[in-house]
Amino acid sequence: MKSLLALCFAFAAIGAVRSACTEGDIRLNATDSHARDLEPLTSVAAGRVEVCLHGQWGTVCSTSFDLQEATVVCRQLGYSTTGATYLSNAAFGEGLGPIQLNSLNCRGTEGRLVNCTESARPARCTHAEDVGVVCQVPGKSCRNGEIHLIGGDTRNKGTVQVCFNQQYGTICGERLSNSTASVICASLGYSREGAIAIPHTIYSMGIGLVQNVSCNGTERNVTQCLHSTTACPQSSRAAVLCKPTNPACRDGQIRLVNGTSRAVGRVEVCFNGEWGRVCGGGSWDNREANVVCRQLGFMPGNATTQPAPYGKGSGISLLDQVVCRGNETLLLSCTHAQVGSRECTYQQDASATCIATNPACSDGQIRLVNGTSRAVGRVEVCFNGEWGRVCGENWGNREANVVCRQLGFMPGNSTMQLVRFGRGSGTSILSQTVCHGNETSLLNCTHAQVGSRECTYQQDASATCIEYSPPCVNGSVRLQGGRVQNEGRVEMCIGGQWGTICDQGWNSTAAKVVCRQLGFPNITAALAIAIPHASYGVGTGRIWFDQVRCHGDEPSLLQCTHPSTLSRTCSHSNDAGVLCPVTGQHCCVNGDVRLANGTSSNEGRVEVCYNCVWGTVCDSGWN
Repeated sequence: MKSLLALCFAFAAIGAVRSACTEGDIRLNATDSHARDLEPLTSVAAGRVEVCLHGQWGTVCSTSFDLQEATVVCRQLGYSTTGATYLSNAAFGEGLGPIQLNSLNCRGTEGRLVNCTESARPARCTHAEDVGVVCQVPGKSCRNGEIHLIGGDTRNKGTVQVCFNQQYGTICGERLSNSTASVICASLGYSREGAIAIPHTIYSMGIGLVQNVSCNGTERNVTQCLHSTTACPQSSRAAVLCKPTNPACRDGQIRLVNGTSRAVGRVEVCFNGEWGRVCGGGSWDNREANVVCRQLGFMPGNATTQPAPYGKGSGISLLDQVVCRGNETLLLSCTHAQVGSRECTYQQDASATCIATNPACSDGQIRLVNGTSRAVGRVEVCFNGEWGRVCGENWGNREANVVCRQLGFMPGNSTMQLVRFGRGSGTSILSQTVCHGNETSLLNCTHAQVGSRECTYQQDASATCIEYSPPCVNGSVRLQGGRVQNEGRVEMCIGGQWGTICDQGWNSTAAKVVCRQLGFPNITAALAIAIPHASYGVGTGRIWFDQVRCHGDEPSLLQCTHPSTLSRTCSHSNDAGVLCPVTGQHCCVNGDVRLANGTSSNEGRVEVCYNCVWGTVCDSGWN
């Protein structure tokens, strides 16, 4: 019984909705944003055409809809039929409900739209093709030459609505010049200087007949310019950007927005006191990015090729087809298309990654903040010389252990309690971090592209490490197994543990770095000798690195490049060693020879001096 009552109530509700209009009624409707755009145009009524059929409001398809159908709409609504126009492709927003009428054919004299004939084979239609109509309100008309800019977020920009012959219309943007834009801006009380013509509006589509307008820039009003009614693509309605009386920025100024630091982000440029987008297109590369970095006072950087890595910009694309030599001091000094003349998609917005000149930290450096000790807190990582947040999705003890090891602490735990160490500031630099647990740096773990994902402050990663006094300092080196202090097997301290280095890729440049780190003076690559094959005995513990690559000027072997921590292709029979040069009064001279362990001074084992160390000579080929 209850289910039957519910069904009855449901049918009653449906019937109430479906009978909310009178059969054959029509109305003009628009979404809120489109309705706001039309508020200044008091002499017209405009909107999406909606018709009531079977007790339900629905839309009308724009297929085959033209001036005859628009005239019938205006007549049925009680407006003037003079100057009736229509706009296709959901110019007033997409409607809801069914598409009630499709492929109409009116004579233009009908009193109601439903009296027009409908094609027996209507076209396929979606709400993206909803038709709109513009009617003139009886007794009201606009003043010839009256201009409004509609659809913009400020009064100084928008689609141009101009009154010709007491009817509002738009201007075709295909041949619109900055001279014409300057006349439009001047008639609105803005400066003629710097007016920008926007051929393809990104604001409202506008209403009314389309005019071709051509000004030389000296006219007081567009009615004094050459103008004529023309056929023009709906996408080519013109807009203008006038110079505001209170500019938000200085012309030519640039900035990077939505990045992980002030040196990274989407490029925006100021023109006419307004911030606008820069189109990256196919021409944007490191040369253009370097000009951006130089103008902002940063060191040269790189262009970012990933589509919209720093979010979608807003407003018009002010610069496009930018080509720089790379040595310009201003982005506007590079060649480019006429300002505002071309539009590009938000996926093509230009971006740059610069290097800060006075970095607050070193890239890859980490710290724990807001904790009860230096071993506890919220994790922050340095990138591009700035501290940023680490997002804690997937964050567990393995990731926390890497943080602890990198900071020189014993392994600890991740902290799952939300916002235990306070809310971080800035953007999330690292996210989706996954570690094996044996990495020496958090940046060596896999993670999403730096700065590409944002997370809430409740997800900030944190760690609780264990402080201890390690047997050795992270990154320190020592020589073991040699006969004297300047030779031996190279051992390095990582995470409080001594381990060896694999001799794969080991050379005199790496040996030079070790010798300098140990304090031997006057080190050159020619004097530092790389000794392979565990010549000073096999070590114990872990083999930290293989394929070590040094430039030779690093202060520490840890700063040389290497594939990863813990070699998986080496055994201790490949432990690397070095022979470092020494100086002093007890040192032998390079090239000296002696005979040792003979029964007299004229016989014995041949030994030669090199790097202040006596060594033997192999008998292979000895004669």
